[in-house]
Amino acid sequence: MGVGLILGLIPLVLGIIKGEKKLAIWALIASILAGAAQSFLALITVIVFIWLIFRKSAEPKAVENLPVKDTPNPSKSENETSGD
Repeated sequence: MGVGLILGLIPLVLGIIKGEKKLAIWALIASILAGAAQSFLALITVIVFIWLIFRKSAEPKAVENLPVKDTPNPSKSENETSGD
């Protein structure tokens, strides 16, 4: 369990730096549980979570679509009439 705790600190720190706090906390918990079963499983868990953290932080974030203000067309003046 101690090995899982120590190894779990690696993805915890990386996840906080990369902005993936929730995933980092899950990595720590999973690493502790895997370390309680077997030390080698904790190492595998840490590697998987580090890969997930880097993959998620590399994905582009969605851009929010904002409505465009309806502005008058500057090329046409208000005095122009069509079809007269």
